[in-house]
Order: sequence, then C-alpha cells, then structure tokens
Amino acid sequence: MKDDTGKDPVKIQAVLTAALQTFSQYGYRKTSMEDLARAAGMSRPALYQYFRNKDDVACSLVRGYFTEAVGKVRAALAEPGHPEQVLEQAFRAKLDGMEEVLSAPHGEELLALGHAVSAEDVAEGMAQLEQGFADWLEVQSAAGVVRYEGEAREVARVIVSALDGIKKPPFDQLDANLVQLAKLIGRGLST
Repeated sequence: MKDDTGKDPVKIQAVLTAALQTFSQYGYRKTSMEDLARAAGMSRPALYQYFRNKDDVACSLVRGYFTEAVGKVRAALAEPGHPEQVLEQAFRAKLDGMEEVLSAPHGEELLALGHAVSAEDVAEGMAQLEQGFADWLEVQSAAGVVRYEGEAREVARVIVSALDGIKKPPFDQLDANLVQLAKLIGRGLST
C-alpha cells in the first residue's frame, strides 16, 4: 500500500530504522547513501526514490521522533496521578528510546544532528511539546492540583528545557536524572 505521495510507508520505515542504526554505529558524517541503501536492503537508486539525500533521511528521523514523542507525552500527561508521577511518565515518554541512541558510539553526534540538519523541525517539535505541558499545567491549575507563577507556556518551556538539559554524558545516569527532575518539578508545582 502506498501513501499520498505514492511511496510505500513500509519501505520508508525500513530505511529510517536502518538509518538510525547505521548513524548510531558509524556516525552521520561517515555514513553514505550507499551505506543506508545496503542497511535497508535496497539499491541506492531505489533509496533515492524515497529520499533526496542523507539530510532528507535525517530530517525524516527528526520529524518522526517528534511526532511520536508529542503523542506519547500528551497521553502520559492525560493520565491521573500526583504531578511527580505524571511528569516522570511524560519525561519517560519524551525520552523513550533515547538511551539506546545516546549510548551508541555516535550518540552525541546524533543528538546534535537534529539541530544541524533539521532546526525548523526541532523547533516545531519542541513547540508542540511545550504546548502539551502548558495544556497540562492549565488543566491541573484549574483543578487546584498545581500552582505556578507566570504563564503556563513559559513554565512549560522551562520544563522542556530542563528535560533536554539532562541529556548529557554520562548517559547511563539519564534515568536517575529523569526521576530526580520529575520529583523536583512535581513537588515544586504541587499545591
């Protein structure tokens, strides 16, 4: 079955999965379109029918990540619970799968890749994440569960920035840092 552009979504996903694995193992700069085609089990000309170049593949990875992350975060924020618990689950949703990428030999390069080749997609994705947290803050504030000063969107921006700030070496501490951040913010917001 093909999508609206006439492309097979199964093949697109196969390329993106192979690309993430290849970029993680060899690095973005050292990976060629030939490498990506081989990893995806197709010829290079076939790969070019789906993606213009390596940057196009990377941008698709970034857009896919944010589309999935925004949905998972919003779902986590919709669950009932104490702010600490809800935030921890939302943070886990945003970073889902990130530990594996970050602990890969070229994880740090991949972390910076989105900003380098897909800054607009990153900005849009971050804005959607911030809006999800802002919506949650407003609902929780109206219910008397949380309190904060200023605009919900600004508080949400700080939350998302803090969450991004814990994505740094050593990556084996990412989960512990995530829990600690959720406790700090959740307790600070609780009424």
